[in-house]
Amino acid sequence: METHKSYGRLRWNPVSAREAQHLDKQGASSPALQESKFLQNLPLPSTVYDPKQPITKKLKDLINNYAYGGAFQSTISTVCQQRIPELDRIHNLYQFYYYIDTLATWMPGLRVWEWQDNIYHERTDYLRLTQFYYYFNQPELVALQSPVDPATGANLTPLSLWLREFAVEWGQFLDTPESAKYLESYKFGPEYAYQDYNGGENGIKNYKTFNEWFSRTFKDIDRQRPVAQPDDPRIIAFPAESTFVGQWAITTPAGEPMPAESSIVVKHIEWPIPELLKDSAYARDFEGGIFVHSFLNVYDYHRQHAPASGKILEAKFIPGQVYLDVKLEVLDTAEERANVNSNLASVVNPCRYLDAQDATGYQFVQCRGLFVLETAIGKIAILPIGMAQVSSVVFVKPGTQELIRLTEEERKGKSYDEQVALINQKARKEVVGKTVSKGEMISAFLFGGSDIVMVFQRQSNVNITTTTGVHYPVRSQYAYSNIAQLLKF
Repeated sequence: METHKSYGRLRWNPVSAREAQHLDKQGASSPALQESKFLQNLPLPSTVYDPKQPITKKLKDLINNYAYGGAFQSTISTVCQQRIPELDRIHNLYQFYYYIDTLATWMPGLRVWEWQDNIYHERTDYLRLTQFYYYFNQPELVALQSPVDPATGANLTPLSLWLREFAVEWGQFLDTPESAKYLESYKFGPEYAYQDYNGGENGIKNYKTFNEWFSRTFKDIDRQRPVAQPDDPRIIAFPAESTFVGQWAITTPAGEPMPAESSIVVKHIEWPIPELLKDSAYARDFEGGIFVHSFLNVYDYHRQHAPASGKILEAKFIPGQVYLDVKLEVLDTAEERANVNSNLASVVNPCRYLDAQDATGYQFVQCRGLFVLETAIGKIAILPIGMAQVSSVVFVKPGTQELIRLTEEERKGKSYDEQVALINQKARKEVVGKTVSKGEMISAFLFGGSDIVMVFQRQSNVNITTTTGVHYPVRSQYAYSNIAQLLKF
């Protein structure tokens, strides 16, 4: 029951050659404030360029110290020859360093154009993510990263560590006032539904940073996203605004002659549940249960809510990889362009575009959060999975909408692992042991697309009532438990 998410399959709006040329000017007659043309000051291929951003300097040192120059140059040449818009201008490592410098301080927004009484927009935030990770999906660079594998994927190579550090650095920039410069452009993307969130018709400009906007909250969630059967503990609610991917049965541990942990099997690969839950004291409780997986798009509501009422037994952040599987899609004919499956209106999509896929499995080695919730139907493990730049899974203080984050002073002088230890210490103090109601806010993502996974116990006898490939509102019905007798928590 596996599917792939397709962030980039957008409605094609046929344009004439003249119109295409107009659109390429990127905002010449735009009704919205526009960013400067991306890479507009890209050095010539013959120019030597020294990185300016600290994270780019670290990449240059890594490439030099590990003799990765040949692999990077081969990757850059391959991508350049594929005629992908914008990336076809990058020919060598010097230009690639300029690209990373530019991306590290890129201010998110939508590019918007007006033409003959029509308004078009480009999902530029999504585009920047897919462009970056497409380079790191090329074979030469994949070989230098930790594999997406349950046995060895947790041990990060120097390049995988750099990718995670880049995600953190970009995330910190998106906490700055500078990152909010183009937020008003999101009014031109109907799928972002800015009018449904706090801020209202004109209040989008009141968000102080991009991450504030990205983690926005509904004006009245009880009216806009009511909880499915709030008084019926057998009804499990969607923990996130998301599209259902599928469900998998979890095996029970096997002994001789072929020992195996409890796991799900995807494409003939065993993904152990103890690895997903990473040292959880409750990992064995889910043997023989059910694993379910949904994904969030970049424009979705990015806060998560309790799928059932219960007591939080465990809450922690699990460090891992930052990964995004990106493919090049080519629409060669008008018929192919017309058949692109999307309900998003007025989105400009070139004939050659990058599209992120979401197979099940990588979640076991990705940065993720973990809640173990004790409920009337048994234990439920809830895992917000960070994807790409969404390596930041942020806990919410129960009973509030307050994000539990480290201050700049708390981060100062601490390594990544030390910061993870400190945030988990805060989670144990402020989250573990608290009781939450079904539909209550429990966590949030910062920037990008992401996944949500839940794991149910066998005794819960859960029947998933959702349909693969369908997008569901947060707090709507996800499943029904046929447990013989409700439990006390």
